[in-house]
Amino acid sequence: MVFTTPQFVAFFLLFFGLWVALPRSTRKPLLLVGSYLFYGSWNPHFLWLILGSTALDFAVGGAIARSDSAPRRRRLVTLSVVANLAALGVFKYFNFFVDSAIEALAWFGVDASVPVLQVVLPVGISFYTFQTMSYTIDIYRGQVSPTASFIDFALYVSFFPQLVAGPIERASHLLPQLADLSRKRADWRGAGLIALGVFKKVVIADNVAALVQLTYTEPGQAWGPALWIGTYAFALQIYCDFSGYSDIAVGLGRLMGLDIIQNFKAPYAAQGPSDFWRRWHISLSSWLRDYLYIPLGGNRGGHVRRNLMLTMLLGGLWHGAAWNFVLWGLWHGALLIVFRAAWLNRLGARLDAGRWRWPAQLVRRLVFFHLVCLGWALFRAESLSDCVTLFHGLIGPDALDLTPWLAAVKASGEAPLLLTMAAVGAGLLVAQNLWPVGSDTVIDRLWRAPVPVRVFVTVALLYAAAVLAPEAPPPFIYFQF
Repeated sequence: MVFTTPQFVAFFLLFFGLWVALPRSTRKPLLLVGSYLFYGSWNPHFLWLILGSTALDFAVGGAIARSDSAPRRRRLVTLSVVANLAALGVFKYFNFFVDSAIEALAWFGVDASVPVLQVVLPVGISFYTFQTMSYTIDIYRGQVSPTASFIDFALYVSFFPQLVAGPIERASHLLPQLADLSRKRADWRGAGLIALGVFKKVVIADNVAALVQLTYTEPGQAWGPALWIGTYAFALQIYCDFSGYSDIAVGLGRLMGLDIIQNFKAPYAAQGPSDFWRRWHISLSSWLRDYLYIPLGGNRGGHVRRNLMLTMLLGGLWHGAAWNFVLWGLWHGALLIVFRAAWLNRLGARLDAGRWRWPAQLVRRLVFFHLVCLGWALFRAESLSDCVTLFHGLIGPDALDLTPWLAAVKASGEAPLLLTMAAVGAGLLVAQNLWPVGSDTVIDRLWRAPVPVRVFVTVALLYAAAVLAPEAPPPFIYFQF
């Protein structure tokens, strides 16, 4: 079930009706059954995988807390990490590594064309494995206490609003809330977040997807400004698609009285890479910081560049089993390293201290936005050869040749869509720079208005989504991760 389909609307209305009507003591089993039904609707065969991960980490977490032996505690947390990464490796990266090995051998003239196992990727596995691993690691570090309730932990792992595409929750934040479900009251600001998220996904992301597809299907046929327009469109699509999902997830949680962490905060207002990762996919970037970058040494010692590059390399690989995601991670690692240059920071501090502060900040935001867009070109590319083609078109000698793309747009009839989406994208970029806040702040501000205004805006957003939805909407982009 996808959040923006009639099937999910029917599922949630039934679930929420039971949530309100049944005694509060039934909320935990109701939510657990609902979460497993939701996940099982994708592929019921993978329920055993999430159940196995839940049982393993519940047992390991309790065993770590009960043990007084440091070596045994290390063995237990290692078991949890290895088991979760092994499941992720087999289901997500098996095909990638086997295919890459075959291609490498073929490059050296070795024929290794043998039948390989085609493994199906379970939806949401990248998200819930990181969530369960953080639980056992935090217990090992002494930062959280294990829960004595298997149902509470199972809810933490399978909570359906954020199960398949995040945000990646922490046990210290979500588990205490799930343990106290009977006292939770609906926060109706969730309805506004859901409406805003649906609008972002259906009206903006799904409609601009056609323009992105037009550009990226054959990138060699669309040079210069054509590729830039398509890349701007993808920057708009992926932001509205993923932040739209997160808004819906947070909104669903609020209707149950649960607070899910915000995942986005005006990322295109960032002035540099560190600022960007404090605003984009916040739950993943903070996870990589706490469980990878800092354990590697972080800013300590003389290996900061290595730590940054390795963290972003693995962060890129987390997004997908393909070399273009590896390059995307390396691109952001390189940006983090370059922007740490002392002379660049001194220049920025000098400009911020003078009368040129506001123009300097605007220039930094525009420059870094385009660097992010170059990264999105790698992210959206379908092969390594496409990555080369895209960069050649975006920054190469033919970057000003608009003729081939204009002919393609004219033939496809996408000109009205282009103009509309260009206006929407420009408006979104301006809005994020003028008011760099997250969706929760937007809705909080709306909820200060009289009730009729809240209802009107919420209904208007949902009505626009119903009227302007494309006939064949694409799935959420991050479902593939």
